[in-house]
Amino acid sequence: MVLCFHAGFGWMSGGYVGVSVFFTLSGYLITSLALVDHAAQGRLAVGAFYRRRIRRLLPASACCLSAVSVLATFGAFAHVENLRRDLWAALGQVFNWTALGSGVSYQEQVDAAAGRLAPLDHYWSLAIEEQFYWVWPLVLAAALPRLRTASARLAGIVALTVLAGASAPVIAAVWGPDAAYWATPARLGEILVGATLAVIGHERRQRRIADAPAMRWVAVAGLAVIAVAAVTWPAGRGPAYEGWLPLFAVASAALIAGLQVPSPLRRALGWSPLVALGTISYGVYLYHWPIYALLDPVRVDVPRPLLFAVRVVVTLAVATVSYIVIERPLRVVRTAPRRVAGVALAGTAVVALFAALVVPTGSGRYWLATDDQLAAAAFSPAGSIAAVEATTSTSTVADGDEGDGGTTISPTILAPATAPPTNTPETLPVTAPPTNAPETAPVTAPPLPAGLSRPIRILVMGDSTASAVGTGLLLWAGAHPTFAEVDVRWAPGCGFFRTVPPAVVSEFEDDCVALYDDLASDLGELQPDVVLLMTTPTDLAPRRFDGGSPTAPSDPGFAAALVEAYDGFTRLLQRAGVERVAWVSPPTPERFGDVAVDPVAYETLRASVRKIAADHVGAVHAVDLAAWFEQHPETERPDGLHVSPESSASLAERYLGPLLVSLALP
Repeated sequence: MVLCFHAGFGWMSGGYVGVSVFFTLSGYLITSLALVDHAAQGRLAVGAFYRRRIRRLLPASACCLSAVSVLATFGAFAHVENLRRDLWAALGQVFNWTALGSGVSYQEQVDAAAGRLAPLDHYWSLAIEEQFYWVWPLVLAAALPRLRTASARLAGIVALTVLAGASAPVIAAVWGPDAAYWATPARLGEILVGATLAVIGHERRQRRIADAPAMRWVAVAGLAVIAVAAVTWPAGRGPAYEGWLPLFAVASAALIAGLQVPSPLRRALGWSPLVALGTISYGVYLYHWPIYALLDPVRVDVPRPLLFAVRVVVTLAVATVSYIVIERPLRVVRTAPRRVAGVALAGTAVVALFAALVVPTGSGRYWLATDDQLAAAAFSPAGSIAAVEATTSTSTVADGDEGDGGTTISPTILAPATAPPTNTPETLPVTAPPTNAPETAPVTAPPLPAGLSRPIRILVMGDSTASAVGTGLLLWAGAHPTFAEVDVRWAPGCGFFRTVPPAVVSEFEDDCVALYDDLASDLGELQPDVVLLMTTPTDLAPRRFDGGSPTAPSDPGFAAALVEAYDGFTRLLQRAGVERVAWVSPPTPERFGDVAVDPVAYETLRASVRKIAADHVGAVHAVDLAAWFEQHPETERPDGLHVSPESSASLAERYLGPLLVSLALP
């Protein structure tokens, strides 16, 4: 369930309940072992318990964290913000609290930044388990000598379980859904339900009470509840975020209890491949998320079902090797247990040192504007917006070329869009321009007017690359409040080619749908003078026309459909009252993650933008950022795709800001 949920399959929207089942099973197993140990020795050997847990968990975990650290030093996770912090949180077994303190919800964590997963986000559940392992033996060691009768032990564990279970909805109501999902006290009830079942089962075995045949149906009912929750509960809201997982744990306990008697379900779950999967289940969970992050849709551009199969095969292979080479030998080795535990702790310390000194911090969404920057450039209340007028045009914009004693003002080149000549073929070019083509004229901005009757209202829309460019415009508007006000509306992986479905649906599709659903009301509220539209890789994903095979951007049919989609979106804006639209011809990424990019595909996109501008002369303008980036190689894109805030600010100051002001003027 967890593997399918993390793969993004919509039919497994509640697959995260698999973690809850594991919590309950873990509480059952750990408590059962502790009770057997206490019954055999008359006391609970807490030190031995800790050594067994260290030998079982730390070596494989340290190996996983070491692999992530090494890969990170070679740039595999350069997109991940705070990777070093995540490593420390995983090593310190407090990842759930770190995640909760970051203010990012679990669903946002799964969605991830710009389509790229962070490799250690799954350590939140391991942290809760490990926190339980540290505390629970001490509780049992103190309680068992005092609760000498079976009824006293059962009453004590039931009271503790009820208290923990009741606290979960209270935590959800007071501290919110993220706390209900991530905070250890909110999830403790699920583990204690398993511990309660262990106490009941231990007493039954001690008294040799036969299990009723009807218990087999209890297992079926428990499994049915789990399956229904996995396919019906929503991913980012619902019972799991309202504190009801301890109650759900009763279904997990019913499944565990029912499987203690012979039944067809028990025989089915005893199928040898499933038993083998259970044997390596710790490694499967431990390694699957870093593997998913490494083999993501950016690096492995195949349909989602095939990508899932690749990920699962690699995960099973790595988990099997880990079990054979690391986990099993350290569990059965005859070396003194203290020595093995010491080696495991020392290895973890080495990983911590490596993480502190070597692992890069990552970039994350480095391009985003701050709240203060957003507020400084925000639109003033619309009301009845008067027509904007310019005073005498005397201001100029420096292109940044240094001269004697200052900067040189480059001549303004802002050619209006014109219709193509009649002998131009209708099919868009899909090949890169020849190498002997004449050099592009310098890309410069027109001079700013001396003043405006009111600031120009600029709305930026698109994907994360639009957000990165919009940050520079926000900074520029904040520094020039009499010239412009800027608002940025974006969603990761959201483009404007919406008429033909992509071959692989983006995991951010819901965010994009929400952006479009709000578009009409946003335009009515904001009343922008000019709308800047930008997307980069999103609209170049292969499309399925009439359910056929994926069609690439180099296909003429793809290019024609892209133009049609862009034309439709342009007309939608015009019907909403937008008089000036600026379509961006984006630069080809330096790289997209670790994947090489196809310049021919980006020329298809830029040709589509030019065609739209030619078809809407005077109302639509093609903004040639591709030429700007080519003429300004100093422009920084740390991840190869998103422009840095500093370069974005320079772009806005020297080109985009004055250009958009000029476009909005009558």
